[in-house]
Amino acid sequence: MAGDVDDVKGLADAGGRLTRRRLLAGSLAVPIAVPLVGCATADPATAVVEQATKVDAKAPRRFRIAFGSCAKQSKPQPIWRAIGAAKPDLFVFLGDNLYADARDEATLRQRYAEFMAVEPLQAFRRSTRHVAIWDDHDFGDDDEGADYPLKQLSQQLFCDAWNEPADSPRRRADGIYQSYVYEAFGRRIQVILPDLRFNRTMLTADPSLKSSYAAMVLRAKLSGQPMTGWYVPDTRPGATLLGETQWAWLEEQLRVPADVRLIGSSVQFAADGSGWEGWANFPRERARLVELIRTTRAEGVVFLSGDMHYAEMSSIDVAGGYPLWDATSSGLTEVWDIPTPNRNRRSAVMAELNFGLLDVEPVTEGEDDLRLRFALCDVNGKAKVTKELTLSGLRFPEKEKTA
Repeated sequence: MAGDVDDVKGLADAGGRLTRRRLLAGSLAVPIAVPLVGCATADPATAVVEQATKVDAKAPRRFRIAFGSCAKQSKPQPIWRAIGAAKPDLFVFLGDNLYADARDEATLRQRYAEFMAVEPLQAFRRSTRHVAIWDDHDFGDDDEGADYPLKQLSQQLFCDAWNEPADSPRRRADGIYQSYVYEAFGRRIQVILPDLRFNRTMLTADPSLKSSYAAMVLRAKLSGQPMTGWYVPDTRPGATLLGETQWAWLEEQLRVPADVRLIGSSVQFAADGSGWEGWANFPRERARLVELIRTTRAEGVVFLSGDMHYAEMSSIDVAGGYPLWDATSSGLTEVWDIPTPNRNRRSAVMAELNFGLLDVEPVTEGEDDLRLRFALCDVNGKAKVTKELTLSGLRFPEKEKTA
């Protein structure tokens, strides 16, 4: 999503497609052996379960997750200073962690080499526990999915760059999906990272919108009105984001015991009506995930998303369930300042460099409830958008549980 505003010269890619970006321009913790399901493979696999970093006894009892997306390796990245100063227990890279935009092997390898040479980012990785998933640009190219011709090479380059062991399931599966469980103050926080690229059906576009993109940009800039993208929902039964193997894996993850479940989605889950990339382009898939959460009785589910080059909070109300919140943080170097529609938006739009913070902490000592404090922060670490949820508000009604 969101355009690179550096250059408006290239209006089409090598295949003649108009794209929004072209037109506008290490973990330090040691896993403990707990038999949970991780990346689906032919042999048994385990999720990574880690103890939270030990802190001073007088420090607040909380687990702090920072998250963000969209960091172009050719641009300065001062934001890592503010993220480091926030002292997160974990950072979740939500995709577009570099911009490869590659149609050949040499370019793809070169872009990953450039990513590894960004010292502020790599220094942060060396000092902070982190996990990562990809989006289109670090998967390969703008808005790409299952048809991307270099996806197997991209999978291996991703695993190399993110220090996956030689026998990692992420190197062998049909995608790099993985899950992790972190234990803090006697509670379990699960991070699920689905792969929304490796198996994703090609997007469906409205040619009349796509062909007039430059005029759309100008009109939106002059009017200040929301700018709708050119992608439309694909309602075909076979259209997929995950693929069946990954769906089976995801069901297993939602059955893993956990208090809070954070689904790191590289594109927005709750946003609706934008016309850009998101789960809304695959309404059957989004409805399937909502139903899967219901059938597995998975509680405490919250989405963390990226891609859009701005930050916001969105949510979907679920009949007979609980609201599914989506905290979007994007980007670490990229900013999109043209309004876009989102019928499920629940906050102001933060159109500046940003990262997200989520503090998971007990509401009061000795009580079962947890507080989830979200803050979407600027390049200096100042919170511009905040939202507070409680675990008790992310549970199925009692009658739903016993029905």
